[in-house]
Amino acid sequence: MGTETKPASAGAETPALGFGTSVAMWFLCYLCRMPPAVIPGWLLGTGLLACMLGGGFLAGRLSTRGWRAGLDAGLLSAAVNLLILGSLLGGAGPNQVVPSAVWWLPGSLLLGAVVGAAGAVLGSRTRREGLRAPDWTETLAAVAASATLLQLLVGGVVTGNAAGLAVVDWPNSFGYNMFLYPLSRMTGGIYYEHAHRLFGTLVGLTTLVLAIHLIRVERRAWVRRLAVVAVSVVIVQGILGGLRVTGTFTFSTSPAAMAPSITLAIVHGVLGPAFFGLMVALAAFTSPTWTGARVPTTSSHTRAERIFGSLLVGVVLVQLLLGAIQRHLAKGLLVHITFAVVVLALALFHGARLWGLYGGQPLLQRLGRTLMVGGGVQVALGLLAFFAVETRVEGAPREAWEVLLTTAHQAWGAVLLGCAEMTALWTRRLLAPEGADAATIG
Repeated sequence: MGTETKPASAGAETPALGFGTSVAMWFLCYLCRMPPAVIPGWLLGTGLLACMLGGGFLAGRLSTRGWRAGLDAGLLSAAVNLLILGSLLGGAGPNQVVPSAVWWLPGSLLLGAVVGAAGAVLGSRTRREGLRAPDWTETLAAVAASATLLQLLVGGVVTGNAAGLAVVDWPNSFGYNMFLYPLSRMTGGIYYEHAHRLFGTLVGLTTLVLAIHLIRVERRAWVRRLAVVAVSVVIVQGILGGLRVTGTFTFSTSPAAMAPSITLAIVHGVLGPAFFGLMVALAAFTSPTWTGARVPTTSSHTRAERIFGSLLVGVVLVQLLLGAIQRHLAKGLLVHITFAVVVLALALFHGARLWGLYGGQPLLQRLGRTLMVGGGVQVALGLLAFFAVETRVEGAPREAWEVLLTTAHQAWGAVLLGCAEMTALWTRRLLAPEGADAATIG
């Protein structure tokens, strides 16, 4: 692949800032409403307004459009937030809304626009002459990848609390439209599972917007096709998550009509990190470093680094599959532990080579160090998670610290996959075989 002209960033500013603000607000809501520690509504509301003000501030500081940039970002964020606002507007019965919804809906949009614009006014006053704005396409891709990682964390909490079947039906929730299920009913495992579904919607919507943007502005056909693949995968992932609960397409709310599938749970659990890797790849491909005219380093070790990088991605995927089998079937623990040694050894070996051999490519050196540290952290988290599971009292509620450790181990596996994938990609972009034409790399 030749080095190609950098894709236009025009048009990505508003979705990058708007969705970035929403991702921050949703995660704050999730943490503050997590049982049993529920933050007072007024304090949560203050935090949400601060997030929206911060999004507007960044819009004013980084954009040349001043308050208009903040208004657009705030309005978009408020529109996205309607997906969770419905939990406060649900009526007494399924698919009913409270009469005050006629004021809540336009009022929330107006509030988002006003707060975003106010934040932009403040941000524009701190804007320095010559301040360089980020590449908004890359930023939007990074927001989509970040939303996916948060979704993996939320999904890990579901697994850690054994709450995957807490909501008995899908795509509805106990007969309610998913976006109108009352917040007052989201208790215990229902909260974890329902929040997981809502975050899945946010990830899907963010991925769709990113794909539409790339189809509009991206000059590289293969990147456009990859964006379409990402949308297809996130749709499949959502369907797998639903069928894991019901076993079939049905609108029934009766547990007797459901046939939960452990096999689909395992596939769903592995496809999530794989999709995160795909979003990481899109973020790399849209970055100025990738699309710029950086000349690759010629090395006799290029072929070896590319092989090691691809091999590492493969073994991490296998390890994720073994981990999913262990979580859902409680089988293969010894194989999972043994294979962890293989993953760690390869991560340390490949990371040390990248760190030590390529002083002219700081990015590869950073990736090498990150890979080594990431592998070590994952093994440490695995040992702690093993201790937490082995000391669990049969039949007793799962402790918060146990859920935290198992979720961190599960989510960090996806992070390690992303690091492995980054090394595999960047060794192809930044390293060239001896005698190769640099113009053919990229």
